[in-house]
Amino acid sequence: MELIDKIRSLLLEFKSKVMGEEYITFDIAVQMLKKELNLPDDRALYFVKRFDKNNDGKLSVTEFTAFKEKLEEARVKIMPKFKEYDSDGNGFITVSEASRILQGPPFGFPADKVVILLRKFDRDGNGKLDIEEFADFYAEAKATHDEMAQRFDQLDKDGNGVLTPDEVVHVIQDMMGVDEEMARWMVQMFDQNQDGSLDKTEFMQMWNSMFA
Repeated sequence: MELIDKIRSLLLEFKSKVMGEEYITFDIAVQMLKKELNLPDDRALYFVKRFDKNNDGKLSVTEFTAFKEKLEEARVKIMPKFKEYDSDGNGFITVSEASRILQGPPFGFPADKVVILLRKFDRDGNGKLDIEEFADFYAEAKATHDEMAQRFDQLDKDGNGVLTPDEVVHVIQDMMGVDEEMARWMVQMFDQNQDGSLDKTEFMQMWNSMFA
């Protein structure tokens, strides 16, 4: 039986019992996480304990329902993205695997920012991210990207998908306190294809390098 079908079956069984006398042990919930998300024992147990709101060492019907919903969300929304990053399929995201995607389009993060992000969410300090740690890591990376994309759209006054030096120079001057000549030189430095303007990827690389 598939894991989700098993969870639904357990829920139906719970509901047929009398007023919260039934429960799921930590061990059963941990095994579910290990099978579905490939979490190591310690991380799976840490995840399960977060749903034990009354600290009785087991999951009630209500607690298990919340646990099940979070597990389903991770399986549907996070797992596909996790697998995209986990190029060697070992169940962890390393700095090199994260850098491979985050340094390229559409993110354009510099290498040091990738390392800072990974360290921030590497809660057990083993130098890599399991799927739970990755969920928070990716959420912040995406939020940062979305914020920069919004800033790009605000600066792109004519809506042509690129920023001319005139559209971006004043921002550099305001934020870095440099003169116009220096600001234009900075724009030119990140104009990788030397077409005289910054596309969204070039802008994000500039923004991450200077301001993030």
